[in-house]
Amino acid sequence: REGLTGNYVYDREANQMFYPVTDTLSRILSSELEPMSYRNIKKLTIGDILKETDNQSKVFSVAGKDRTAVLMGGKHPDGVFWTNGGPEYVTSSYYMNAYPDWLIKFNKSRPLHKYFGTVWERLIPDEKLYLERCREDEYPPEATSSWDDSTTFPHKFPSYSEGEEPNYDLFWDFPWVDHVTIDLSELIIKEEQLGRDRHPDMLMVGISMTDGVGHRFGPFSQESMDLFLRLDMKLGEFFDFIDKEVGLENTLIVLTSDHGSAPMPEHSTAQGHTAGRFGKRYRIMKSVINTRLAEKWGEGEYIEKIANGSLFYDFDILAEKKVNLRDLNQDVIPILLEEEWVEKVYTREQLSSDEPLDYEGQLLKNQFHPKWSGDLFPVSKEYYVLRSSVGTTHGTPYDYDTHVPLYFAGISIHDRMLEDSVETVDIAPTIADILGIQLDGVDGRVLELGESN
Repeated sequence: REGLTGNYVYDREANQMFYPVTDTLSRILSSELEPMSYRNIKKLTIGDILKETDNQSKVFSVAGKDRTAVLMGGKHPDGVFWTNGGPEYVTSSYYMNAYPDWLIKFNKSRPLHKYFGTVWERLIPDEKLYLERCREDEYPPEATSSWDDSTTFPHKFPSYSEGEEPNYDLFWDFPWVDHVTIDLSELIIKEEQLGRDRHPDMLMVGISMTDGVGHRFGPFSQESMDLFLRLDMKLGEFFDFIDKEVGLENTLIVLTSDHGSAPMPEHSTAQGHTAGRFGKRYRIMKSVINTRLAEKWGEGEYIEKIANGSLFYDFDILAEKKVNLRDLNQDVIPILLEEEWVEKVYTREQLSSDEPLDYEGQLLKNQFHPKWSGDLFPVSKEYYVLRSSVGTTHGTPYDYDTHVPLYFAGISIHDRMLEDSVETVDIAPTIADILGIQLDGVDGRVLELGESN
């Protein structure tokens, strides 16, 4: 609906990628980081609708990643905070003109600083418990980093000398940022008096390092298991805090994820699947296709860009060469299907029409945008990963990627598991129904979680 086709979006007119939450009209209040906000996005969030319904309600959002905090927070929150590669939790002038005193004090305590020079070891000393659920710790396809050339426990976090500027980017594939984010969430609840009156408040907490650790070590790694064990403990402490401050009987908790993760192709192969990596091939596909097309149509950059899993045509070249779009599709699609990693290809016409599509096509159609999407959409084969030699990623239509947890707990919700197919777009209308607010024009449906929501 909004055109958020990826972390970065390709602007065909400007011939460049842009970050949708960048806000050139704002500034970060305490640093030279690039300013971010919800300014460029038109759709309201459930938090915005809550505040329109009850102007005494408060809405806060906090995460390690800027885009996570911004997109959850919506257009008119009371506060949105993130820490992208810096020592502090920051916000932009879009949201407020000065930091609250409690955030200034929190940042002055340098909450991430204490992790420099520490060692990430297994939470449970007995590795046998990990091996019951994970692969062996020594696994070559896991990625190293510029500061850690080891793929096995223990992982030593760098220290730094007096007067040296710490590198906070190093936290990306360690568990600790999420723990500090939860600490800040507790502070927001306490200092902003959330949940203390009859006006419902909303706090959205983004867990970011599961993504970084997942990319580097993969979903069946001991590192991923250990991260989730630690996160589970930290969330337990967080819910205990909420119970003490507000009362869990007065709280609705929703826990979910935006995506899953592909297993390492080497792991999939060992499990009997046909799998592979196509990162190197993917990077040269634009050149490969343009070279093939030039043999028929003459020299030209027919494929202008490959971004967010789709191919963008250069329509100026097509007009100059008098190449019909349908004819070009008929030439490009077979070239793509020759690739070992390509399962099928969809066209812009298919995704923008009303014709019925198969499962994978419908998923692509759900994220299609007439302005920001491309012209051809190849779908990779199952267990094939867009990585060159190490690590893994996500962004496919397969179960390991699209099936995510979805938990509701709290007010009027019975202890039970629903044997039903649900989607993450069901979250917003279900929360709105529980809160008794009107939410129009959204995808998804209200989930029946109790005798009556």
